[in-house]
Amino acid sequence: VITLCVNMNISKLQLQTVKDRFQAFLNGETQIVTDEAFINAVQSYYEIFLKSDRVSRMVQSGGFSASDSREVFKKHIEKRVRSLPEIDGLSKETVLSSWIAKFDTIYRGEEDPRKQQSQRSFRFLTP
Repeated sequence: VITLCVNMNISKLQLQTVKDRFQAFLNGETQIVTDEAFINAVQSYYEIFLKSDRVSRMVQSGGFSASDSREVFKKHIEKRVRSLPEIDGLSKETVLSSWIAKFDTIYRGEEDPRKQQSQRSFRFLTP
């Protein structure tokens, strides 16, 4: 299980799991409500950063954590959100918070149907 609260280094297997979760999101295989701007930001983050050799090398050397990944995404989207036009009644800080929350959901895999199925099975088996 990958948590965003702990600043522990992630393994190659965990990195692959995270990549798979982001790919599932980009393929429309999650229930996360979103918009085109967020999808474009995630696509860019996934292609440019998450799939990079640099990230693979950092993971291999034990120098990459979930919080590092989150910080990179946050810096990446701050530039994008600042360039978006103002939306009546919606501050850019609100958009940033919403995007970070969606990122966390994708990263943790809360929308993973396999996880939801196993949770349902477990609930069924527990008295």
